[in-house]
Amino acid sequence: MAGTVFYFTGTGNSLAIARTLADRLDLKPVNIASLNHTQAIAPEAGIMGIIAPVYHGTLPLILTRFIDKLSSLESRYIFAVCTYGDHPGLFMEYLRDRLAARGGKLSAGFGLHMPYNYVTPPAGLKNFYNSFTLREIDPAVEQRLLVTADEKTEHIAAAIQSRQTGILETDSVFITRLVDALNLHETMGKSSWSKITGLNEPSSLTFDEVRLRMDKAFTVDDSCTGCGTCEKICPVDDIQLVNSRPIWQHHCEQCFACLQWCPSQAIQFRNNTAGQKRYHHPRVSLHDMIF
Repeated sequence: MAGTVFYFTGTGNSLAIARTLADRLDLKPVNIASLNHTQAIAPEAGIMGIIAPVYHGTLPLILTRFIDKLSSLESRYIFAVCTYGDHPGLFMEYLRDRLAARGGKLSAGFGLHMPYNYVTPPAGLKNFYNSFTLREIDPAVEQRLLVTADEKTEHIAAAIQSRQTGILETDSVFITRLVDALNLHETMGKSSWSKITGLNEPSSLTFDEVRLRMDKAFTVDDSCTGCGTCEKICPVDDIQLVNSRPIWQHHCEQCFACLQWCPSQAIQFRNNTAGQKRYHHPRVSLHDMIF
């Protein structure tokens, strides 16, 4: 079964799934980040897959830009897998509609619950915009999630092999539709992220534009060795090393690859992530992410 599976990953979850499906289905895995500077993308003949994480209940911005460059999607079997730490939301419906605007049809969309790899705000209001933590998962729970994801990936491969259609896995549908109906991303979401990124004054920026500036919340401590891993691993070239220290350029994807993969754990998000356990998929190495 010839074709291509495109993936976007920050900590390796989506890459691990892409490699498994590529192996099972004889597909060519392609990192979406490698196509950032490609103006038009016409996928090779055969089926096409898209694997990416859920961000804020919807699509990562790098994925929307990728889809908007696609062509020659008509009459093609397209499948997708979203990886998520909490729930898939309406990711597949948003993706379906985005692909339809480019002449493509999402035939099947699956969700995979994976270990959580984002930051978590405090439970109370105190220091809500400053004190983020990395959600540590019990090793036994993490292992169960990975085993279950592997098992489901085999079922997904079988479904794609038989060209199943009409599958769009969603969750928390009512809440997600309510957020959309009330435009909460552009009100509450924008306001919250503005404060997190230090934009305390009223702004004409959209929620997505504010998201790109969230790297203002990253800092680097004295354990930084200037190794350049963060600069190399960033999927959108948002980090430049200046005098052996990372400087963020404010077009961040929120993949947290820089924080999660820093060998010395020198990169922090606000003021409470120092010393906390970092996460990346156990079958994905730093070499896999960079080369």
